[in-house]
Amino acid sequence: MSIILFTPHYLNDMIKFVIYVSKVSVPLSKTALNDLIAESRHNNKENLITGILLHIDGVFLQYIEGPEDKIDQLYQKIKEDDRHRDLNILESGLIQTRKYKEWQMLFKRITLPELNQLIGNKKVDIKNIDINLINHETAKQIFEQFQI
Repeated sequence: MSIILFTPHYLNDMIKFVIYVSKVSVPLSKTALNDLIAESRHNNKENLITGILLHIDGVFLQYIEGPEDKIDQLYQKIKEDDRHRDLNILESGLIQTRKYKEWQMLFKRITLPELNQLIGNKKVDIKNIDINLINHETAKQIFEQFQI
């Protein structure tokens, strides 16, 4: 018996990815954050975008991947979103294989102590995270913990 796996064509095309970090401009209530996640998951599904969003004590760290035009449109929308400040692209480029093909947007809250543990106990101020301490290598290290 042979098994034939069907992979949608968009999973085989070169896709764009962006890793960015930003500070949350205003504290988000649990309801506001849940609404943001639900809306993002819906929009990402329609636009063939997958990825992960981490909320680390007032900082967003996100990895998004999908068709280049859709990622560019989404990033422009994020840039214009007043919930973000000090937005910084850590890395972007084209890849062959999606890292989060099962997730329209995996969301995780992480505390600073958990972040310290994920990045090998590098010192991050427990009271106030400095987003400048999160570079593309650190971000990749963090995201690897959540790949399936």
